Amino acid sequence: MRLLSFICAACFIVEEVHAWGFKNGVLHNSIWLEQAAGVYHRESRKGRYQLTYKEAKAVCKYEGGRLATYKELEAARQIGFHVCSAGWFDKGRVGYPIVKAGPNCGFGKVGVIDYGYRLNKSERWDVYCYNPTVKECGGVLTDQQKIISSPGYPDEYEDEQICYWHIRVRYGQKVRVHFLDFDVEDDTDCLADYLEIYDSYDDLFGLAGRFCGDNLPEDFISTGNVITLKFLSDSSVTAPGFQLEYTALNSTLLSQDTKILLP
Repeated sequence: MRLLSFICAACFIVEEVHAWGFKNGVLHNSIWLEQAAGVYHRESRKGRYQLTYKEAKAVCKYEGGRLATYKELEAARQIGFHVCSAGWFDKGRVGYPIVKAGPNCGFGKVGVIDYGYRLNKSERWDVYCYNPTVKECGGVLTDQQKIISSPGYPDEYEDEQICYWHIRVRYGQKVRVHFLDFDVEDDTDCLADYLEIYDSYDDLFGLAGRFCGDNLPEDFISTGNVITLKFLSDSSVTAPGFQLEYTALNSTLLSQDTKILLP
């Protein structure tokens, strides 16, 4: 009887691992990862929710890609792609991928929040594109340590860039961001070109700081195991950009008087 129970339990575990995979405290799946390598989110240069269906397709085509399918969007979600912004995807559908349920995003649900096929293609949303060979900036990162640079660094970045890096380390860890170089177009309120750090899965909540100019920002330590970086450039004036390094920290090793350094 014990042997039978063990076999049943083992089958259940294998099924779960097959669906997700678990390595170093982070959920993975190599097949999903390969399929999801080219899924990315874009919004209009004018801001959030400004693209019609026709314009959304044009954005993806301009970058050498196409609209992502539901399957590709779900594949990206399975490895940690979490964006709390509704966008067009294949065949006129609208939705967004949610990894972690929250009261302010996804109606408390996990999965691809699907608004269905839209009859009015003039509705304005963001867009989810697919290009397996895309060289654009951003992505979902789960490494314990990695260096991130602005597009083209150390050469100047291009105009009209929008890049998101969603960083997720092991549960119980925190993320330290250490800046190695920083030179982004300067203006009084950082409204032109800027880098933002969010102490959350997305760029709707948890803004920790917005940076521009050539002063090296101080280190930042997250409160949890996930952060989001957002880099945006407008249509004029560029600069060499930035390079930073993020490192996973074990919470138990952080002293009680460790502070989160904000600008």
